[in-house]
Amino acid sequence: SDEELTPETLTRTLIRNEARFLFQSLLTGDVRSASAELTYPFQLEDKRFNTPEELVQAWVKQLRARRTDLVTLYDIEVLPMAEMEKKYGKPPARLGLDPRALKDTWAAVGNLSGHAAIFLFRGNPTNLSWHAFAYTD
Repeated sequence: SDEELTPETLTRTLIRNEARFLFQSLLTGDVRSASAELTYPFQLEDKRFNTPEELVQAWVKQLRARRTDLVTLYDIEVLPMAEMEKKYGKPPARLGLDPRALKDTWAAVGNLSGHAAIFLFRGNPTNLSWHAFAYTD
C-alpha cells in the first residue's frame, strides 16, 4: 500500500503486531512466551506483579477457568490513550494507573469473540520498542 509510514503509523503497526502476539499467546495458553515480552511491574486487572514467574502462575490459573480454545481474536484496534478515553472512557480504576504516566501510553483493544480485552503499552518511539505493562478485559 502507499500509506505513508509516519512515526504514528509505524507505532500503530509495531504495537498491533506485539499485541497480536500477546493475545495469541494467551489464547493458546502460552503464558510464558507472553510474559517474556512484557515490562514489569505488570498490572493484571487489580493486581501488580513484579516478576514474570508470579504473573505466569496467576495467568495460568485464570486461563484454566476459561475455554480459550473457543475464543477467536477478530481484530486489534490501536489507539493513543487520549483517543481511547474519548471512545471507550477512562481505563478502569482497578488498574491503578497514574494519570500523569498515560501521556505516552497506547492501548491495543482486542476483539476476542465480541468481548474487548486491552493491553496498555508504553514505549520509546525513538528506538521503536513498545512493551505492554497492563492488561484488563
